[in-house]
Order: sequence, then structure tokens, then C-alpha cells
Amino acid sequence: MELNLLLTLDLREQAALQAALVTHGAPDALVTLALTGACRIGSMEEARQLRKWLAGARSAGETDAAALHVIEKAMIDFGL
Repeated sequence: MELNLLLTLDLREQAALQAALVTHGAPDALVTLALTGACRIGSMEEARQLRKWLAGARSAGETDAAALHVIEKAMIDFGL
């Protein structure tokens, strides 16, 4: 299944995400989102990887939960 979900962040959220990406192994979509403020999720597999990484980062407690919440909320609103 192909998706067309565009995620965007404001500058504060983008900076928080950049700080969160100190954790190794972030999906490409998150790296793109952190660097440019926007990314496109194009497949269910990509969405699953993103959700898995977000859940792991939240449970580790090493990241800014507010920035991750914005991304998770957008995915939930989209139906993922």
C-alpha cells in the first residue's frame, strides 16, 4: 500500500527533533524531518519503522517527548 503523508514541524519542534536524533538508528524520514522541517511518508513499512522508533525513543526517555508527540499525533490523525 502506498501512502502520501506529509509531516511538517515548526522551528522549535524541528530543533527538539534534531536534539532527539542524537540516538543512533533513526529512520530516514525523521532525519529528513529534522533537517528540513518536512518529510513525506510513502509506505506502510516506512510508517511502521517510524512508529517503532518513536515508541523506543519515548520509552528510553532520552528525547524531548513534545517533539515526538507532534509526529505521533499527525500519524494517528492520518490513521496510522
